[in-house]
Amino acid sequence: MAYPPRIEIPGQTYHVNAKAVAGCKLFRDEDDCSMFLRLLERELARSSWSCIAYSLMGTHYHLLVRIEKGTLSSGFQHLNADYARRFNQKYGRRGALWQRRFHDVLIESDAHLLEVVRYIALNAPRAAMCGRAEDHVWCGYGASIGAYPPDPLVDEQALLRLFGTGPKRTRERLRTFVEEGDPRKRRYQRLL
Repeated sequence: MAYPPRIEIPGQTYHVNAKAVAGCKLFRDEDDCSMFLRLLERELARSSWSCIAYSLMGTHYHLLVRIEKGTLSSGFQHLNADYARRFNQKYGRRGALWQRRFHDVLIESDAHLLEVVRYIALNAPRAAMCGRAEDHVWCGYGASIGAYPPDPLVDEQALLRLFGTGPKRTRERLRTFVEEGDPRKRRYQRLL
């Protein structure tokens, strides 16, 4: 069965993720993570994307990107194919690396955008990969709140603008927002 065509709207933001086939560990060491981020940096420039957030997990990744041209499909096809080729060569592996084509969700509101920012930041601690969101070194969140030097992949201006003006205050607001956790759980706890 054929996949439906993707809706690619220049100027819009997408939450994109891709998962390795059959639970294969996608990022086995720091070199794998670094290689993926170098390829991502190249693709950001090539496809005219702006990265607002990212997180590399063991078997998958999450990206929040704004596209300027209709390059979502071609860009991720290029990024994933290039990474798979290098990964398979490095590990003497053959065959598909990705479970299926990448998954994307068009961000349709400011509230949706904020929740995806929080989701990506909290992905690693929720998977018990680290204690706090800023501790996950393969995620742009720590740099965005000022815990680390700026991450060249993340368009901090686009991210921090969601939380007001002035870098110090917006970083604090971003941290507060992410640390709130799941707003549905807060509402449920108030009802008890």
